[in-house]
Order: sequence, then C-alpha cells, then structure tokens
Amino acid sequence: MKKFFKYLGFGFLSVVVFFLAVIVITSIGSIDKEETFPPYIAEAVPKLTTWDIEQYKLLMSEQGIGAATPEQWELYLEMFKKLGQLQSVGVPELQNSRVASTVASGNTTYAVYLVPLIFDTGEAHVQLGLQHNDGKVEINSVRFLSDLLLK
Repeated sequence: MKKFFKYLGFGFLSVVVFFLAVIVITSIGSIDKEETFPPYIAEAVPKLTTWDIEQYKLLMSEQGIGAATPEQWELYLEMFKKLGQLQSVGVPELQNSRVASTVASGNTTYAVYLVPLIFDTGEAHVQLGLQHNDGKVEINSVRFLSDLLLK
C-alpha cells in the first residue's frame, strides 16, 4: 500500500511539473500586448479607413485576406464607405488574447481589440483580430460595427 501512494504521489507531481513547464515555456516568448498592439492599431486604423484594398493587403495576414475573395472584399469596402471619413481613433480595449506555440513558427500572440472610432457620419467601432510573430504584427480580421451599416 505504501508503494501505491508513492507511485500516486510521483504521478501527481509529474503532472504538476509538466503544466508548470508548459506555462513557463509559453510565457518566455510572449510579448507585452499593451506596448505592441495599441501603437500598431493607431497606425493601421487610418490606413484601413481609406477603404483601399491595397492597404488591406499590406496590413493583413495571408489567412485574413484570404478569408474572402477579391470580389467580396470590394463589396465589403463599398459597404464600409458609408461610414465616411475618419475623424478620430479612441483608446483600444483588449477583448481577448492567447499565445500559441508551435515548433514551426514559434510563439504567436493573438489578440482581439475593440476600437472606438468617430467618423464624419457618427460613432462606430472596429474589432481587430491581431497576431504577433517574429517581430511582425498583422491583422487577421477586421469587423466594423455601426448602425449605419445595418441600412
């Protein structure tokens, strides 16, 4: 019976050490989201609100731009033009974040921010899905939120 508890204790300790090692390895490659993403957002949002597909291609990841066909992107941008000219960008609010570690690409930090915007037609928000890998920030998803887009 004593041997059984010894093996059970060793097994439990092994599981705890494994999870602690995973947490440590994940945190080693993580970035400070507040220092990395908000400055990028302040730079990227004015470019996105030019409603130019070329700007989207420069700012978005392959996965993000490939989520829709070029024809669909043109339709989306035509619809977003209803928002008008950007007047100001508010303080981005972190909605969600996670770090994914793979052998091939290393650590990738994903974050979702909600950014208040003011256009000449009124207020709106943009929800940006961002990723950081190898010192590069890219946009995975863009979602403009406004009552004007419902019409």
